[in-house]
Amino acid sequence: MPRGRARSTQRSDSEETRQAILKAAQDLFMERGYRAVTTRMVADASGVRQPLLYYHFADKEALYLEVQREQAMACRVALERIAARKHENIPERLCHVMRYLRRSHQQNMGMLFHELKHELTPATRVAMSELFRTCIVAPIMSIFEDGVRVGFLRPSDEGGVAPRLATYLLLNAASNLPDDGPGSGAASVWWEEGHDPVVEVVNALIYGMATRLPI
Repeated sequence: MPRGRARSTQRSDSEETRQAILKAAQDLFMERGYRAVTTRMVADASGVRQPLLYYHFADKEALYLEVQREQAMACRVALERIAARKHENIPERLCHVMRYLRRSHQQNMGMLFHELKHELTPATRVAMSELFRTCIVAPIMSIFEDGVRVGFLRPSDEGGVAPRLATYLLLNAASNLPDDGPGSGAASVWWEEGHDPVVEVVNALIYGMATRLPI
């Protein structure tokens, strides 16, 4: 085999191994949380030896950060695509955002923020906070900013909600709603009665629940 082709094959195999490690780590971190997962568990789940895992990632925290980075970058692409749908109105785009987040971001947010605060080094906390701000908050916030710019939403100095705060309210609602579709508990009641919780949350956030504003 020519030397150039051999190097290309080696790079391809190395990237496949790296992606296998990341996929196994993502599944384990989502299921068990950062503290309960070991690099040996990730190596076993991905079918590699620990030395090969350490060839790609310095330690468990570096692996965890890369898992979060890849998820965040994929999220950014999807959210920016939704935000760019100028042919759709603000509530429609926000409903798409909520459905995407609930479908794709399955990690327990409470667990994620606990790990961010208590399990990780300051440098990793800073890196993850920046990923969250640029990849998740910024694209969603741009939709609320569009709403203010075109006059659909009131600015905060006229009784509205600042786009950043509105974004965090939406994210909090998305992470705490029951699962989509018929099932058990509150979700079953909503869907049996023909209510879409995503639409109702967006309507409440955009239009409010009161028939008139307080004096």
